[in-house]
Amino acid sequence: MIKLKIEEINNNEFLPFGHLIQKKNSKDEFIINQGTTKRFHEISELDLYLEKGRPFISIFEGSPRPKPIIIKILEKHPLGSQTFLPVQDYKWLTVVASEINGLPDLESLRCFSLNGNTGITYKKNIWHHPLLVFKKQDFWVVDRVNNDEDKFKNLIEYNFKDDEIFSIY
Repeated sequence: MIKLKIEEINNNEFLPFGHLIQKKNSKDEFIINQGTTKRFHEISELDLYLEKGRPFISIFEGSPRPKPIIIKILEKHPLGSQTFLPVQDYKWLTVVASEINGLPDLESLRCFSLNGNTGITYKKNIWHHPLLVFKKQDFWVVDRVNNDEDKFKNLIEYNFKDDEIFSIY
């Protein structure tokens, strides 16, 4: 089994895969609501409209996986970006990879640790592991839907071969 090191996430390292959703990444900030609210504006761009897609919000309830955490599947969404916003302030992980010839480039596989005050938007067509949490945790998820198509049309999975399986340490 191949060991995958956990890295602290930062904007530059994650940029090939998507955007970090943090107040410090706001393009603009200003006061609204009669001076009682500070708006952090345009933090993450969504890409959801391909093939008549539209945005919607779901709640994902993540449960921890047994340790050591085994990475043996990746998925991607070819028709739209996907955003994860943690509800609780718990640490969580994301595993991402670049693509080569339509498949994940396992040489580029990376595991990032995030604080509970940081969300992410995966760019369209980015290989990533399903949700990884250390304790039960909820996420608001902004995703793409088109009610006229199969709900799995925007999901492609890659199951690792036995000699490709990673564990997180």
